[in-house]
Amino acid sequence: MLTVSLSAEQRAKIEQTSALQSDCDRMAGSAYDKDRNGTFAPVDADNIDAQAVGVCRTAFEATGNPRFAFQLGRALNKVQEPDEAMSAYEAAVKGGYSAAKVNFGMLMGRLGDVKAEFNLYSEAAASGNVLAQYNLGVAYRDGLGTDANGQQALHWFEEAAVGGDDTAAFNIGAIYDEGTLVPEDNQTAIAWYDLAAQRGSTDAMINLGLMYENGEGIAANPERAAEMFRAAADKGDVFGAYKLAQLEDHGVTPPAPQQDELAESVSTLVLKQGDVEPFGAKPKDI
Repeated sequence: MLTVSLSAEQRAKIEQTSALQSDCDRMAGSAYDKDRNGTFAPVDADNIDAQAVGVCRTAFEATGNPRFAFQLGRALNKVQEPDEAMSAYEAAVKGGYSAAKVNFGMLMGRLGDVKAEFNLYSEAAASGNVLAQYNLGVAYRDGLGTDANGQQALHWFEEAAVGGDDTAAFNIGAIYDEGTLVPEDNQTAIAWYDLAAQRGSTDAMINLGLMYENGEGIAANPERAAEMFRAAADKGDVFGAYKLAQLEDHGVTPPAPQQDELAESVSTLVLKQGDVEPFGAKPKDI
């Protein structure tokens, strides 16, 4: 039985490569990437350090791991190198990396290939990527690369909402509120707006406030409307501040702020994994 001993130079090279991989994961991992290295906290796209470009490029060239190609794409996008970013995302997609399909799909759509964009979102959504599920909901809602389909839009927004996306929850409320893609259902719209508002969606707070103000799908309640507008205003929403001032001018005073006040606003729709049975705003990237 032979024992192979590594030279000091070989050991140093292995350690260096390992360190670069960790640095790439630490500097450019995405919160929307379920396959990222969970040892490190995810990094928002705006906070990626420019040094991640060199680190992730070296990590990918040394290993061929598509995760590093995806993270290289994120870093290149941050430093305004879209062509190189697209090449990096494409390499990750060829390696079967789900998260990269979202960003590559977005770029393909910007180039005018909306069918490729739709197909890439579909593949990533089927693998459980929350952002792809949201973007696929947008595609079905707006007829982006496919025919508009209200039921499919709702399905994929629901999948994304189960995964924690508050914008998806708001969009479901808006679809039921508008009644264009599916029959109008104000009760269901209110439930979804309420869920999105609890998760911090100012748009949901505004729409829920308007429904309370106008008695749309629920008994008119100016005080509750003012409460919703105040919550939006507290998050910096100008229209929310305007509506709150308008109601206060008419003598309506919102209740004193209470801890978790939004959680008690209406009978709440709370989703968890498994609550949505699978079917057989703008897209977002990560």
